[in-house]
Amino acid sequence: MFHGQVFGIVIGIAFLLVLLALLKRALAGPGALPYFSREHLLSQGELAFYHALRRAIPQHLMICLKVRLADVINCSGEAWKQGHGGRISQKHLDFVIADAASTAILLAIELDDKTHKRADRIARDDFLERALSAAKVPLVRVIAAPNYDARALSAILMRKIEGAMIPARAEAV
Repeated sequence: MFHGQVFGIVIGIAFLLVLLALLKRALAGPGALPYFSREHLLSQGELAFYHALRRAIPQHLMICLKVRLADVINCSGEAWKQGHGGRISQKHLDFVIADAASTAILLAIELDDKTHKRADRIARDDFLERALSAAKVPLVRVIAAPNYDARALSAILMRKIEGAMIPARAEAV
């Protein structure tokens, strides 16, 4: 009988420990998530371009960073179902210039670093140019460089905003 009482006490204690562990887990919420801050939105190269871009455009325009392509262009529900939406939902543009008052999209900018010479990036860039052209959103491609001439950049961007719809390729400015 003594062994039966000890066994009952051990089972009771084990039950309480399991119950306490479950209660602790429930009160603590879900486990720790594996995320951490990237600390900066832009790489050093992108930041150098951003500063030149800020000097290059008038104050009535705004610069949007790392904009999802699907927030700039769209397609019909039927085209979305056919897979065209998926092609734009996972891609981002480096910069988008918009009217600050209305948020009207004026221009997309891609900063091309050495990765844009890879075959997969060439195919992505070709799709991006065709998609933006179909949606009538002008695109300017700028070759990544350590420094940029804000006046030269302004001339390219303003000319593009004012009318040209053909994707422009700008050397490092």
